[in-house]
Amino acid sequence: MPQIRVLSQQTADKIAAGEVAERPSSVVKELAENSIDAGADRITVEIRDGGIRLICVTDNGCGIAKEDAQIAFLRHATSKIREIGDLENIGTMGFRGEALASICAVSEVEMITRTEGEEEGTYVKAERGKIVSTGEIACNRGTVLSVKNLFMNVPARMKFLKKNSTESGYVADVLGRIALSKPDIAIKYICDDKEVFATSGDGNLINAILKIYGRECAENVIELDYSEDGVRVFGVIGKPEISRGNRTRQTLFVNGRYIKNHVVSKVVEEAYRNMLMVGRFPFFILNIELSPQLVDVNVHPAKTEIKFANEKKIYDIVYHAVKGRLSGVERRPSASDKTDGASFELAKPTNAAEPAQFKLNLTPKIEPVSRSAVAGFMKNTVPEAKEEGGAPLHGLSDISADKRYIVDDRVKNKSVDDELPFEIVEEYDDYKIVGQLFSTYIVAEKGDSVFFIDQHAAHERLNFEKLMSEYSERKVLSQQLLVPVVVDLSQSEMRTLSESAEYFSNLGFVIEEFGVNSAIVRQTPVDLPELSLKQLIYNLIDAVGENRKHAVPNFEEKIVDMVSCKSAIKANRKLSTEEAEILLKRLDALLERGISTCPHGRPIRVEMTKTDFEKMFKRIT
Repeated sequence: MPQIRVLSQQTADKIAAGEVAERPSSVVKELAENSIDAGADRITVEIRDGGIRLICVTDNGCGIAKEDAQIAFLRHATSKIREIGDLENIGTMGFRGEALASICAVSEVEMITRTEGEEEGTYVKAERGKIVSTGEIACNRGTVLSVKNLFMNVPARMKFLKKNSTESGYVADVLGRIALSKPDIAIKYICDDKEVFATSGDGNLINAILKIYGRECAENVIELDYSEDGVRVFGVIGKPEISRGNRTRQTLFVNGRYIKNHVVSKVVEEAYRNMLMVGRFPFFILNIELSPQLVDVNVHPAKTEIKFANEKKIYDIVYHAVKGRLSGVERRPSASDKTDGASFELAKPTNAAEPAQFKLNLTPKIEPVSRSAVAGFMKNTVPEAKEEGGAPLHGLSDISADKRYIVDDRVKNKSVDDELPFEIVEEYDDYKIVGQLFSTYIVAEKGDSVFFIDQHAAHERLNFEKLMSEYSERKVLSQQLLVPVVVDLSQSEMRTLSESAEYFSNLGFVIEEFGVNSAIVRQTPVDLPELSLKQLIYNLIDAVGENRKHAVPNFEEKIVDMVSCKSAIKANRKLSTEEAEILLKRLDALLERGISTCPHGRPIRVEMTKTDFEKMFKRIT
């Protein structure tokens, strides 16, 4: 029988450090929260090599007294609580006294600190859990904590860390959330001598959002501030147009502390019911403020999970806070309906107070050149492509905004267009186009049958087959944008884009970094309006990011379908007879290959014979 032994202090410290100092971002979180508890209104975080070689956190807080400087490195040494009863009224970010001791156990730590009443500061250096040097030093009020060679004595932990760029992205995520929870604190993040972001600390949440998520999010949020039974819910919720394909832009704080709570996410999403498409998730930054006695923050070492004393009551309040603020949302047709289907705009709330108007220091927005003007220019300068015999090529010109279609030499004398790429069958029995139902279904007669064709499903499948073939051969055709499109991205999205550039390149996109938190799209495989193109890029980044976390079966087919779907004719889109004929001609080439559904499995075409109609009208039995 194995003998029971007491672990050495060194071993116990390393094990405990694993719960607090999981990776560089965990260390940054703990140190930044200590700075907040110290009353700092300016915090600078600098890292190198993903935080492995260096993490330096500088603040202008109250500092640590000389007699307490060495005690701060001991486990469970804290100024936040004195006895068990204090746990019921915790109002600080940290309280266990584990952070500094845990970090020190797996790295080299140097601390320089001075309080307001001291003439000289204090220097303390610790390695592997032991203090090796102390002294006096000249410094400003506040604290500078430098963590070097993280996990130097725990090589097993190093195996589970990711690339430096990925780890630095995790740090950006952590600091971004802290900046959103504390807009009154100026937070600067420097990575490998490059400033990633810096918030002003002016107390304006919208300006913090601008720095973290960019212009598009900052311009499309609604302020929220709701109180009921001693519980306050405040922050911002996003308009439907900035919803995403995952929950990465959902941030929740409880009494200023970032937490993860899937139930709150579900509650907020329920408030958006009938406002978002299936698979879309709302943007929100919410803070729930309530008595510390009604929440238990001591249920997880990283303090990211909590328990409410009355969960159902809290969830009801959150739901009514969001639903009430959205009560002024109504459906209105907009210009994007012509290409994107359903679209939402926010009307002014009728019963809720108007949100404060924030002035953003933004550069003027560059308006894209008129597509009709471009088409006119092209018509006068580029010869129109013609089929053999001199007849002009017929494409879905109305759908693609007067775009000219050029015959590809690969198909010689047979007509091809970029939107509907399949060849016209030479021996072809034409459909007789009867009409279009609900601006969505083409009705066509052929022989003794009537066919009902879902125009979006048909076009999506055509696009998918073309793109999938080209993608497999890494020969996707793309077009250069006359006016490049700038896309605002978070640091994690920039990281995903950078580390997964091959996916986008193989799909036919040419995307370059454009500043710290944005990218510029120069070439694309599909012709889309600016708003739709941005949404497609966001969707692709979300999908690639999810695949990096958890491998998705047939992932390449999924991302090709995302491009195909976005560029396909939408429902509620009226087609001319000419456009419907072209679609049906290409469709026959698919049906001959036994392909009868869209990539999602929905049927493209439904057939009813003359006999079916005669039975339906009791002409025959």
